[in-house]
Amino acid sequence: MFPNEHVYHRARTRSVAEGRRCVQADGSKRLLKPGSRIEFSDAALPSRCLYAQNETYLDLCNSGWERQWKAGIGTVFILFPCLLIFWGFYGFTLHPVVFDKVLLFWGASKNAATPADIWLGWLLLFPLSVGCCVLLWLWFDIMGVRTCFFTYARGRIRFNRVTRKVYLLRPRGCGGNAVFDWDRLRAIVDMDGYDLLARKNGAPGQAAYYSLILYHPPFDADDPHAKGEDAIFVGPTLLMQQEAAPLWEYIRRYMEYGPGQEGIPERVGQEHTTYCGKPSVSQYRLEQRPGVMETAYHMLSQVTCSWPAFPKEWQSDSGIGEPEDKPAQTGAVMTALVYRAQGKLSKADEIEFLQHWGTAEALQEAMSRAA
Repeated sequence: MFPNEHVYHRARTRSVAEGRRCVQADGSKRLLKPGSRIEFSDAALPSRCLYAQNETYLDLCNSGWERQWKAGIGTVFILFPCLLIFWGFYGFTLHPVVFDKVLLFWGASKNAATPADIWLGWLLLFPLSVGCCVLLWLWFDIMGVRTCFFTYARGRIRFNRVTRKVYLLRPRGCGGNAVFDWDRLRAIVDMDGYDLLARKNGAPGQAAYYSLILYHPPFDADDPHAKGEDAIFVGPTLLMQQEAAPLWEYIRRYMEYGPGQEGIPERVGQEHTTYCGKPSVSQYRLEQRPGVMETAYHMLSQVTCSWPAFPKEWQSDSGIGEPEDKPAQTGAVMTALVYRAQGKLSKADEIEFLQHWGTAEALQEAMSRAA
């Protein structure tokens, strides 16, 4: 799900100024440099946002995943009625011209079409069809819901301490994949609230959501086209503005000091990790704990999507490997747990994983089976 990226890319395409206003990089908010420590803020990770953490890279998700089911349910209740109206318009206006019969929802009429039938289609169903076209345009394009279907299942942002670069995976229609120099990024941690889909300021009674935004300024400040300017939406959807600063501090300290220092744990707990791949129904329920209908509508969206993988030529893993291939070695805790439950971990990998994240009893049992 990429509604934030979609809205920003649309704004950035219209004008440089509008793109900056969209992420409040127009001077209205502080832009924090990687060396800027936020006073009175601890480093902390939100739950279910981390694919993997190790000595080389930190792999994080983008926002929106936990609310993707809303796009599924909204699409069902918008798309199906619109399709019925389109079918009715065709059946009462165009079909009679060719076949001289009205095409009803359950089949063609037995009697020939009358002028009254055709006028009914044009006077009633045509305006409704135009309205449906506008509604679908607003839902899928303006509100960005089309980024939930037939695209990447989730976004991935990788912070690499070895290369000092940030690698971003996102759909082409949202700006495409990109690589940034870590030292050129600027953090926006006090952004005003906005609706995740409509991108509006939170009104009374309307939920407001937040996100950590990393802004990449243009390569040349005097360039009217602002080449190189971009924005990254990092981590899960945040319910409070104050949650963005601890996440930024975590990323900043990881990049500057590494795991095991300055409050950055050497190994993260499973409660902060998320499955690196398209989850099954049971895995989705385990992580998000949704209701039955929420799960069904989420899967309706996810089934059309593919899992994003970093291009090999980027060498974004710096030789350590990908979480999908080496979950135990890369610190992809949730992925390793799923692989272990499915019997996909080798004996050696299972023992290595349990040495760092398992109980003494589970480790002893695995070692006895390997013996």
